[in-house]
Amino acid sequence: MDKEEIKAFQQASREMAAEELGQRETAYDSALLSLQDIDEDAISQYETWRTKYDFGWSRILKWKSKPAHEKALDIAIWYDGSLAGLCWASPKDSTEKIFVLYLERNPDDSLLTRGFVAPLCLTAVRFYGVLLDLRFVVIDNPNPGARDAYEREGFSYLAGVGLAYDLAQDYDAINSEENDDDR
Repeated sequence: MDKEEIKAFQQASREMAAEELGQRETAYDSALLSLQDIDEDAISQYETWRTKYDFGWSRILKWKSKPAHEKALDIAIWYDGSLAGLCWASPKDSTEKIFVLYLERNPDDSLLTRGFVAPLCLTAVRFYGVLLDLRFVVIDNPNPGARDAYEREGFSYLAGVGLAYDLAQDYDAINSEENDDDR
């Protein structure tokens, strides 16, 4: 898989997630929503957030240029000009798992995207995992307070894997749709 194909998969995953969540009943106007890669503008807005955690998002800009991270998926969620959330996921060296290493929403509770940042990011990572032909999306070291949010998105504890989403259910849905089209 070459660099251009990986970039295309990354962008397609972001777009498919925005489209899928745009079909749900949401409090926000999906026309104002955009999922992009993490860039300097995203880091600048992130630095204005007041949070008790520091995931070190600024290092993402350096990581993205390294071959070891070329398959990582970075997501900046923008809503009406405001940065609503960030995510970094990587298969690392795995041929079956993509790990959600960092996921954070803007702490401003007045944003209409509150409650949708994790679903948007996790949906994009799911799509990306399917495109890379992986088996699981794994939450790396989940914050205990966020466990419920992950479980609402279909994650469960799998022995030997961790808190994971089994992409087989997505493959099954895709195969079912293809079979329906053949009729």
